[in-house]
Amino acid sequence: MKRRTKIRGVRRRLKRLRMYVNEQTHSFPTTFHNGYWHNKIPIDQPFLLSVEENSRIQKAIIEAMVEGSSRLARLREDERYRVVVLLDLPTLWQSELLVFESDARLKAFMERETPEQMWTPLPLDEVFLQKLIASADIEVHGFHERIQDEDYVHSGEVWLLVQ
Repeated sequence: MKRRTKIRGVRRRLKRLRMYVNEQTHSFPTTFHNGYWHNKIPIDQPFLLSVEENSRIQKAIIEAMVEGSSRLARLREDERYRVVVLLDLPTLWQSELLVFESDARLKAFMERETPEQMWTPLPLDEVFLQKLIASADIEVHGFHERIQDEDYVHSGEVWLLVQ
């Protein structure tokens, strides 16, 4: 049986993440570029790679981001704005909070069909969704992502939690 290595600084990093998300979602964004505002997850990649197999820690990270998106959704003055948590699974490395100016901007963002980047829709797994989110007012879109460059190929899942 393989032993898990001890992950140091989990409580401190989660506390820092929550503080950062609270700061970034304290007020609704006013500056949009190409129709959206975004804010990357502020956790270093080695830590995220070390917790890739630890669902409890990943769930805490996702919950902090969903709390921030819920706060932004409550702060929006116009319902046309779409607040989104983008989850890059399994590592969460490219995860971020997004706010789109409209449904059309969100739909354009989800359409990725180039030779360099392809998003293929995934079927929704109810068990996975129950673990991922607790709120019923969140719309979920899943995609299989494939990024290909001259010397690089990446494959993973992208989940959008839309409010």
